Amino acid sequence: MNTNLTVRRTARENGLAQALTVLCDEALPGALPCGPGGHAVVPAVVAATADRIWQDGRGYDRAAGEEELLRRGGPLVALRHRPGGHADIVEHGGWTLGLVWLRLGLSEGLLDACVRYLDSHACGDSTVLRQQMVKGAVADVLIEQLEVHAVLTGAGAPGPAHLHQQITVADRALLRLLGASGYLTDGAGETAYFSEVLAEAYTAEVAP
Repeated sequence: MNTNLTVRRTARENGLAQALTVLCDEALPGALPCGPGGHAVVPAVVAATADRIWQDGRGYDRAAGEEELLRRGGPLVALRHRPGGHADIVEHGGWTLGLVWLRLGLSEGLLDACVRYLDSHACGDSTVLRQQMVKGAVADVLIEQLEVHAVLTGAGAPGPAHLHQQITVADRALLRLLGASGYLTDGAGETAYFSEVLAEAYTAEVAP
């Protein structure tokens, strides 16, 4: 199966950590992927085993640089690496667009959870999901996701920053639909937060 589709499906069904592990293994095996500012958000196993740094299409010996641990949370680690030594030109192996596919899968999983939540809460003789304004808001999110998918599978795709913006907009709308439960750190809020952190770490100027 196509790596991007595997990453998307894994993100939707199994969450961020597993999908990010798949993407790292397939796109940049043995390397620690860093964003423009040297930031990396990766599974702990990748942080522990990578002996190379990849940043903006260049590869560096990890031992030649300087590194700072920013945060450790569950299976993920946030680092900042300042490369040193000689740089080699390295193909990105699909990392950049793979990250968009990953975030799309997370967003789709968040939509699945939101629909289940809204459909399980009564509102009069129906459910919250059946209310006209709520249905419209869910439809708007779905349109954003479909547009991102259409661009990823079509020709002449715009830069990843634009796609990350669309996904962030969709995720924030879903959190609003979930009410207070959307901002808890052990549920949908955590997923959306880390998804947005990934965009900030690996893409410049992604905030809408």
